Amino acid sequence: MSQDSYHLESLEQAVGRTDATIQWARFLGETFGTTGALNCLRYYQDLGWISPLVREQMTSYLRGLSMSEIHNKRYDEPTTLEYPLESLSGTLFGAHAQSLEYISRINDDDLEEHVMVARMAERRVDRRIDGDDADESDGGELVSIIRDEPPVSD
Repeated sequence: MSQDSYHLESLEQAVGRTDATIQWARFLGETFGTTGALNCLRYYQDLGWISPLVREQMTSYLRGLSMSEIHNKRYDEPTTLEYPLESLSGTLFGAHAQSLEYISRINDDDLEEHVMVARMAERRVDRRIDGDDADESDGGELVSIIRDEPPVSD
């Protein structure tokens, strides 16, 4: 998969970001083990969460972990997440959601804002699909396509 831009392009050397990077490396190592963590990094790159450079840099961090920091728990153990990803706590995706939180913290990005915008967009689409939105002129054709109905003409 080729990406033009990634959520996290590089690991900056700022103090707060370095701490978050080390915590993320420890989390990956403890949760997935070395091989699993490397597979996760490749997966995150494929998703566009991280760049190839970040994957390479994180691989170096993982190689620097001690044996006591590698694979202390299973990836499918419940992960407790805080807002805005708390709904993923206890799910199999919870560990990956925790990685997304680390990525956002390293990138100094507001994950809460992104989740809020996504939830608002989902609610708006749900309203249109359910027919509760009075103004069908904005996106009405998209709703018609989703419902397999002919588009509404003006």
